[in-house]
Amino acid sequence: MKTYTYLLRLLPVWAVLTLGLVSCEYIHEDLKPCDHYLHFTYTHNMKFADAFQHELVCQEEAKTAELFIFDGDGKFLSSQSLPTETLQENRIRLNLDPGKYKLLAWAGLNDTDYTWTKPAAGESMDEWLMSVRQDEGVVARELSGLFQGTLELTIPSGGETDTEFPLVKNTNKIRLALIDANSGTGLQADDFTILATTHNGDLNAQNQPVADEAVLWKPYLQQVETVADTEGETAMQAVVAELNTMRLMDGSRTSLQLSHKGEATPFLQVDLTDFLLLTQMESHDLDAQEYLDRQDEYTIVVYLDIVDGKAHCLEVIVNDWTIRLDDVNLGGKEA
Repeated sequence: MKTYTYLLRLLPVWAVLTLGLVSCEYIHEDLKPCDHYLHFTYTHNMKFADAFQHELVCQEEAKTAELFIFDGDGKFLSSQSLPTETLQENRIRLNLDPGKYKLLAWAGLNDTDYTWTKPAAGESMDEWLMSVRQDEGVVARELSGLFQGTLELTIPSGGETDTEFPLVKNTNKIRLALIDANSGTGLQADDFTILATTHNGDLNAQNQPVADEAVLWKPYLQQVETVADTEGETAMQAVVAELNTMRLMDGSRTSLQLSHKGEATPFLQVDLTDFLLLTQMESHDLDAQEYLDRQDEYTIVVYLDIVDGKAHCLEVIVNDWTIRLDDVNLGGKEA
């Protein structure tokens, strides 16, 4: 009898809990509509940890995002512009009826750096395209970090949902330090010409390049810095530079050329993608494309012997890896 009485007392509690589980519905007018949310993540990096919130504000201007919603057949329905404040909260409400959808998200788009498709109702997801803004085929500015993701989503007929939306990063930064091993040379910022070439100035909804036109990437930063000895005196000088590229594709045509002023032949000319792939540790156990997508920053240190106006490579270090000069094609063909 005591057990029966106890169960009776639990019934009202169970009923309240059950009501909470079905407290939204699409077909009953007396229940509020079900809410559906998504939140972005960025774990496709070398730490395999979510860095989305950090990447939102890691440059001078905080990022915004564009969310494009297509039906299950990939026909455009609507879009949402997501301001920084919404991304910081990272709980984006979707006003969608039950059904199947395809979502396309790009974070970091802005009119200064990129152009992108503004689809009309019914247009196919396959027609969507993003392109980096160029000045006669040249990009010489710092790009806002760009992130992309696609998601197939099913909205159920009952119950709330909160869906994770993973993103990948499509922009890379390369920092170079060209160090003169001889003291007292007196370097100038324009002593070197630094040029990267790729063939990926645009990306479609599947994050694949479409056009095959060459894009020339030049430094947005190039300046002289000094390295002091233990006494505080200048031991050597370096020209430090930074440049961007868009997503690097394994097997695509790329190049990196470093030249000293007055010399027609570059003192370093390599396939950029193959050169950067040398930095992957064996223990990573990643295929080439995944490594290129996860690793978004590279540092290249080049030690030079500059004599009589001519520069000779002594050593090249990429992301703490020392590259023997006979391992790379210093006279490779231009991309």
